[in-house]
Amino acid sequence: MLRRAITTLILSAVWILWSWHFEPIVVGFGIFSVLFTTFIVNRLGVLDSEGQPYEINVRLLRFLPWLVWEVLVANVQAAKLILSPKLKTRPHLIRVHAPQRTSLGKVMYANTITITPGTIALDIQDDVILVHALSDDMASKDSAGATSKIISWLESKVIEDVVPHDDSKDIPA
Repeated sequence: MLRRAITTLILSAVWILWSWHFEPIVVGFGIFSVLFTTFIVNRLGVLDSEGQPYEINVRLLRFLPWLVWEVLVANVQAAKLILSPKLKTRPHLIRVHAPQRTSLGKVMYANTITITPGTIALDIQDDVILVHALSDDMASKDSAGATSKIISWLESKVIEDVVPHDDSKDIPA
């Protein structure tokens, strides 16, 4: 019930911000659209803890400005690197430790690395992300751990991944 209420509120806020029309007929269509969408996703079983962990939504308000700042700084670094004839690119691969405890946390960490210009997460294996970096500065930034710490903080409220246990392996032959 709480997930349906939160989803309805979020969809309503997004609809209002995107439309910004308050004529009765438009508001009526908006209310119908939000309620119908919430009904459909509830019937499909999409409103579960795996689909959208609401526990991180409030923390996103702190994470997103930090991410925007990091992207802006990386854009300036990449522009200097590309436009300056003195600075040489030194592309290389690095392995970055990903201590996040959930799959969602590891994916968010890899996506955060990829969204910042000059670095791309290529692969995630266990607790290691393979990253292609355009320069030493960009590589050292990913290795420093600031991004990892904020992603770990972001996911700290998310319930840990549950690996299903196969009981058939416990039965002796």
